[in-house]
Amino acid sequence: MANRKVSAWSGQLVLWAWLLVSLVPIVFMVVTSLKPPSVATSVPPSWSFRPTLENYAKVLTGGGAGQAFGPLVLNSVIVTVGATVLTVVLAVPAAYALSLREFRPRRFLSSWILSTYMFPPMVSVVPLFILAGNLGLFDTYPILIVPYAAINLPIAVWILRSTILQIPYALHEAAMLDGLTRWGTMRRVLWPLLVPSVATTAILTAVLSWNEFLLALSLTRQDAKTAPVGIMEFTGMFGTDWGMLTAASTVIVAPIVVLTLILRRRIVSGLTFGAVK
Repeated sequence: MANRKVSAWSGQLVLWAWLLVSLVPIVFMVVTSLKPPSVATSVPPSWSFRPTLENYAKVLTGGGAGQAFGPLVLNSVIVTVGATVLTVVLAVPAAYALSLREFRPRRFLSSWILSTYMFPPMVSVVPLFILAGNLGLFDTYPILIVPYAAINLPIAVWILRSTILQIPYALHEAAMLDGLTRWGTMRRVLWPLLVPSVATTAILTAVLSWNEFLLALSLTRQDAKTAPVGIMEFTGMFGTDWGMLTAASTVIVAPIVVLTLILRRRIVSGLTFGAVK
């Protein structure tokens, strides 16, 4: 008994130590963003200063050397919400179809869909660039929303399919006997049980879409430019404005951290529901 307690305490101590080490870059970023411009660039770093929001004001209004960050954050929000909604709308019926026993190629298609998740997005940059130019979609929201949804769709389908497979199939059959169609069964019977997994899928898709950099850099210029791409403007050939750079980084990181903390129980329940019988 004593050995188990020691082992448990040791494990918790290691986890807390690892957590504190992982938080060091985030704490340094936030602290640097609150420093006056003259202090933010000091070497070695100075920890004695009067906090200021000057860097955030310059970042959001474009008072510094870079573009106003407010419109870029708005673009990121539009693209993230659009990609998340499109992913969920496509993933739920696809997962339901791949869980039906009457659908014989369900196992082959499920494995094939999951295998596409290993497809590196970098390979699709040039074809998407050419396609965007031919269709006149360059530097628009759809050219980012659709690829983001396509990239996240495989893992979303698998999370939702795993959840549906844990639901007793008798519920499907009972709903059909009561006169419900496939669509009615999914909407009235399965949807309430899928809410935790749908929330998990939406959060994962939102995080990946919010942080995506390569496609946003290659397929946008000004109108649909997102916040991760805008960070590059604070680093130039004459140096880096660390105060504004860290302030912009904090603006990008903060929504994801807040969203994860608020919905962390939904994330855990959604991931574990489909993994435990």
